Amino acid sequence: MVAGVRRALEANRAAYEALREKLRVGMTERDAYRIVGEAVDAVCGDEHHEFIGDFVGGVRTGSIEGPATDLVLKTGDLFVCDLSVRRGNAWSDTCRTFFFGEPTDGRRNAYETVIACQKMGERIVRPGVVFEDVKAESEQFLVSKGYGGKMPHHVGHLVGLKPYMKPAFELGDKSVVEMGAICTLEPGLYFEGDFGIRVENDYVVGADGLDNLFDYPRDIAYFTIKQS
Repeated sequence: MVAGVRRALEANRAAYEALREKLRVGMTERDAYRIVGEAVDAVCGDEHHEFIGDFVGGVRTGSIEGPATDLVLKTGDLFVCDLSVRRGNAWSDTCRTFFFGEPTDGRRNAYETVIACQKMGERIVRPGVVFEDVKAESEQFLVSKGYGGKMPHHVGHLVGLKPYMKPAFELGDKSVVEMGAICTLEPGLYFEGDFGIRVENDYVVGADGLDNLFDYPRDIAYFTIKQS
């Protein structure tokens, strides 16, 4: 299954690269969806495949998720693309946040906090760890940074045969992380009516921790869309 997820992730990478190249102010969420679809189809070709996800921009990012709409993307907006691709029988699930113009200090700080939270998860997830403990430690970290209560969802889950599988890194899930499991880490911060940020990678659990299956940039500059 790991090899299958890696192959699916080739389409995720191509989709994000296509968004970086083609997405511009004045386009809509549906335009972004079309760009992603074309990139996924180009990678997967005639192989049986599909994709689903969240395509939300502007203030809609603060509501976490949603399908693509006719919302026009403006300078200063954010755009969240949470993309799951099935290629053959294996699913991927990743997320990246794009910025239309130079981020404000507040949004930059929120983004860097999300990345730091994800990196913390990468350090603590290993065989034997209880799923809910990862969520609890992530929440404590966010509280320490002044963002308590701003991540209402789980902080990750299993992936592979389906785009979302349990156990998940959420309170109340007392399952134990197993060697060889394929999981996601997807911390986010959300400000209703303003903006939201989420970043997600896929990993396989090894004896000493996580192996990142999606070695793709996370630097904020990489996801700042050109204004031309």
